[in-house]
Amino acid sequence: MAFLTDWHLLGLVLDITGVVVASAWFIGHFVLVYRAVGSVQVRRNVANLEIREALTPGALLAVTLLSGALLGLLVGSGTSRLAPQVALAWQGVSYGEAEPLLHHDFGVYVAQLPVWRAAHSFFLLLAVLGLGTVFGLYLLVGAAQWIEGRPAINTHARVHLGWLLAGFALALMWGYLLEPYELAAGLDGIPDQAQWKAVTLTAPLLAGVALATAALSAVWALRARHALAAAGWIVLVAASLVGHWIVPPAMTGGGEPLIDSQAAGRLDHAAYGMGPLTVSSVAQVEPPEPPRLPSLWNPATIERALAEDSAQVLSVAPAVLTLRNGRHPVWLAARRMKTDRVSLMALADDRTGPAGEPLFYHAKDSLAGPDATSFLELGTDASYPGAPPYRLHGREGPGIHISSFTKRVMLAWALQASQLLGRLPPDPRVDWELAPVDRLGRLAPFASWGESVPRIIDGELVWLVDGYIGAPSFPLSAQAEWRGRRIGSLRASFVGTVTAETGATRIFLRPGDNPLGEAWAAVSEGVVEPPSAIPVAVLRAMPYPVELLRVQSRTLERPGWKLGTVDGRGAAGLTAAPMSEIAWSPDTSGTELVIAYERTSDRRIDALLVAGREDGNDVLRLVRLDSARVFLSRAALEGRWSRFATYGTLSDSIQDDAGRLERGPVRFDVTPTGIVAYQSHFARRGDGRTILVWVDVASEGRLGAGHGFAEAWSNLLGTTVPSVAGIAQATRLDEARRLLLHADSALKVGDWVTFGKAWEMLRKSFGIEEESNAP
Repeated sequence: MAFLTDWHLLGLVLDITGVVVASAWFIGHFVLVYRAVGSVQVRRNVANLEIREALTPGALLAVTLLSGALLGLLVGSGTSRLAPQVALAWQGVSYGEAEPLLHHDFGVYVAQLPVWRAAHSFFLLLAVLGLGTVFGLYLLVGAAQWIEGRPAINTHARVHLGWLLAGFALALMWGYLLEPYELAAGLDGIPDQAQWKAVTLTAPLLAGVALATAALSAVWALRARHALAAAGWIVLVAASLVGHWIVPPAMTGGGEPLIDSQAAGRLDHAAYGMGPLTVSSVAQVEPPEPPRLPSLWNPATIERALAEDSAQVLSVAPAVLTLRNGRHPVWLAARRMKTDRVSLMALADDRTGPAGEPLFYHAKDSLAGPDATSFLELGTDASYPGAPPYRLHGREGPGIHISSFTKRVMLAWALQASQLLGRLPPDPRVDWELAPVDRLGRLAPFASWGESVPRIIDGELVWLVDGYIGAPSFPLSAQAEWRGRRIGSLRASFVGTVTAETGATRIFLRPGDNPLGEAWAAVSEGVVEPPSAIPVAVLRAMPYPVELLRVQSRTLERPGWKLGTVDGRGAAGLTAAPMSEIAWSPDTSGTELVIAYERTSDRRIDALLVAGREDGNDVLRLVRLDSARVFLSRAALEGRWSRFATYGTLSDSIQDDAGRLERGPVRFDVTPTGIVAYQSHFARRGDGRTILVWVDVASEGRLGAGHGFAEAWSNLLGTTVPSVAGIAQATRLDEARRLLLHADSALKVGDWVTFGKAWEMLRKSFGIEEESNAP
């Protein structure tokens, strides 16, 4: 298509331009040095006589040209990596808002500033390398040397080096003029009042000094005013040191914010696409209500459970499955079987079988059952994550027909597929870029694509992939860590769809305020379709972009929000991805992602960030907890739950059966009556099966546990006591009697650990534990 052709041509033109400019620069300067060789005389001593010989190295011309071309190739190659910045700067981006310092549109910092900085870096590199190599060559041929304790330089060399010094000074001037823009863009963090005052004061002065130094260097090139040129460079170096190291600490206003918290929040919202962030508070109401749809399973456990038959689990993601009897929360798990066919399974998330075994939905049955059969079966030509780089087919297969030996060789080179040069089937065809992310990356190379998420749309398996655009600079936004690099802005601008059976690929502009995505859609010349073209089924199935949420959650850790830190990890966890757990919306319209903010000092939850989708748009809710109430953090809850005596007995029972007890993640859910936390526990049995065996729940001031969510919630309300593994459900009095006998037996044999567990559970059965654990 035309866009991809233009894209590759742009990269080729940038590479050629970079190499040509750099080669011409170095060849030109090396030729000037070569021309000076004939006027240089080298002194030799022969029999106590000093002889001066002129150098006429005509054979050095070829070496000069080759050396300049080689150095230009090394410096100028790789310029094609700037293709996204050049294309975006050419198109331009307009946010319709101006930053408060230099009063430029946000788009200047997102689109134009990166190109300005890249061009300056290239010019500065050429000036430095040119100056260094030329001066070294003049030293080598004797045009510049140290004679009788004084420097001496040939006139030709002086003129040449003088103009190079002038160019170097102009490159420094360019850098000084860019400093206010770079500071406003937050490339070195958000500046304070002192930094901004220092830069706005010194940058114009330093630029003026650099311009004057360039003029003095030019004068030195024309006339041998050595002292004047040296004075100019001494003043420039001193001014730069003073302007960067002495003036900023001396300025008043150090540490004072440059803009108020409201303006900072507005800029962060624009940089990271947080839109209209809804902030609300919640207070606990008694008695608490349970989540309508608890999420009992998690990807890690499902992957282990489904990989037991040696199948490769490709992807596990939550989704809503629509059947004849309604909408059901499930985990869709795509697996690659031994036969290379792709199988899709739908595991019920809010329920299990009588023994805690997972339940699966089938395409022809609206009720979940224990049979682990596939919901969909795909052929061997399906598109899936981790697919091979290419596939060979016969005449009936998909892909490009290999019609000639020339095409065969070109495809073998492009795909690095030596198989194409060997024996092929009759009338062969080949297709490549079979993984969804690879296909989308080929069509839209300007975007960074996330993980492939499986969805069932119109009876077909469709992979949904979020397309991200990260910018290194954005005015006064909080810098964030993303994919191993620092960024000032991140937007989930696109969503790509890849039909697994056919490989059909489409890219859509994501709905919402998206200036950066709109600019790239215009650049793509129709590759990116408008939001209005998104099918309704795809719009409903789109998840909230998880990588964007992780960056957004880190942004909200800024002191102005007073939320604590994500997962309580503080500065030590800034480079780690925060944990986001799912919750189901009460109307089963889709999933929500929940991130908790904790206070490490008192091990409590301060707020929950809830991300979801409403009416086809991404929405964020920040739920603050009442400061007068205490809801324990993840670690504190796990510590309380682990002290249940029944939990210890269950763990011992599983280990006796050669199994292993595994914890799932702690999940938080916002209910009409407050915050609820719960955690599932799974048993890896000796026979290889994975089952749900235990659920812990908590609300403010209440704890509960049981073999299922309903039993755990009943225990939290104080109406039942969970039974020990292998014993039927008992009444509170029967359970207390059993625990008392258990404690008495342990006391007689001196088993204080077992006695403590049984005694603690006995206190709990009478409500004493709840009082002692009350905040």
